[in-house]
Amino acid sequence: MRFHELNNELLISIAGHLQDEDLKHFALVCRKFAMVACSDVIWKERLYNQFGITYKLPTEQWRDMYNRKTEDPAHARICPHIGYVTPKILEPYAAKYQTILNWLDKNLNCATCRTNCADSGLCLYIWKNNVRHRCKDCAYSFHKAVEGHGILFRMNVLQMYCFDCKRLLGETRGDSSEAHYVDMLLETLTHDSEKGKESMRKREQCMKERLLYAEHADRASVVANGKYYFVERVWLISWFLRLCDGKIGVGPVANDELEDPNREGKLNPNSRPRGNFKGGFSIVSPLLWNYLVETYGLSGGTYTSGILQ
Repeated sequence: MRFHELNNELLISIAGHLQDEDLKHFALVCRKFAMVACSDVIWKERLYNQFGITYKLPTEQWRDMYNRKTEDPAHARICPHIGYVTPKILEPYAAKYQTILNWLDKNLNCATCRTNCADSGLCLYIWKNNVRHRCKDCAYSFHKAVEGHGILFRMNVLQMYCFDCKRLLGETRGDSSEAHYVDMLLETLTHDSEKGKESMRKREQCMKERLLYAEHADRASVVANGKYYFVERVWLISWFLRLCDGKIGVGPVANDELEDPNREGKLNPNSRPRGNFKGGFSIVSPLLWNYLVETYGLSGGTYTSGILQ
């Protein structure tokens, strides 16, 4: 068989295993080989062969995804294991998820240890078609016993955790392609349920608020921009820790502890920045302050770097 008689699928498979320099030589063999080497599907093959990645953003090329992944060898931003969990695999589990979701406020017991999971929420260990619901501790024990890869799905907060990458997937530090893929998987499970859709809305709010905290609280840039606001430290940290756990905050913003007991409406002169005690404060930008007050409400006074109201 001559070179030009080889079909494109075989050539793509071959070229997808070549290193950069070998791929250049491959392109020089003939015009057909050159066309194959220039095809974006080659980078899809290389991405999978080298890193195990099977997903990307719909608006980008596979080569773009390949280039970003080469800068992430430790899987800190792009997980190669979540690609093995596909919408087709999750679709049969959607009905089971809806059933469990409707009972999240009831007495739910772990199928392994039988302890109550109403507060912590049930988890689903996703790997090799295992769909048994467990508490978080039993899911971790099961993973250790089977020595698999495994994706942990926390049903009550719609979080996915990769045991190999040792991090939450699709969160603020992940790559945008990973976030898009995780959202697509979650949509597969939640789109038929009003409670599921509400959980997705809360998840989106949680992600938004985590970004707001990262960029607009206790940063030098907040002070540099001029006007800033004081927020009671314990309340702000409690709000942020809930976000890290996949839950939105509870209001209102509790600024009562910042008030001067001797002068109504004035900031307590004994308050200290970043103190992890009542009366300690954090500083936030006007954008974050307005968002917090509009979303959660306010108990106590409004204190700014300018006139204290």
